[in-house]
Amino acid sequence: MDTRNNADEVLTDFKTAIERIDFSAYNPDSAEFDRALRIGLMWHLLCEIGECGSETAVKETESVDEIQDEIFGAKKYLQKYLDTMDVSFREMAKDELRHGSILLKKANARLVSGDEKKKLKGYESEIAEISAQIESA
Repeated sequence: MDTRNNADEVLTDFKTAIERIDFSAYNPDSAEFDRALRIGLMWHLLCEIGECGSETAVKETESVDEIQDEIFGAKKYLQKYLDTMDVSFREMAKDELRHGSILLKKANARLVSGDEKKKLKGYESEIAEISAQIESA
């Protein structure tokens, strides 16, 4: 039994199930949504245990950069703070930076390639810069 082919088949089934959801009349309690959710979870679990060999799975995993997402969120909330002077947005920006810093530490703890190390150094600089902006605002 080739589990990589199974994961690819589950991914194909997931995409088909997604197409059957009527997003114009979105209902997360619908049978179509539930079916897509269950299939998607199965595919995700297969990938988590290393059973995914799909090129699509690899591309999707690579495209998700959580540190960058946290930095983007911090910038967004900092801008909202500057626009409104609402302190809660400032705190939200700090939280996003804290999340990004935690993820950065975890990423640096792994053995990373030269390219990834450069990327992480850039994130570290960006986090420090945004943090300074928050403190001076």
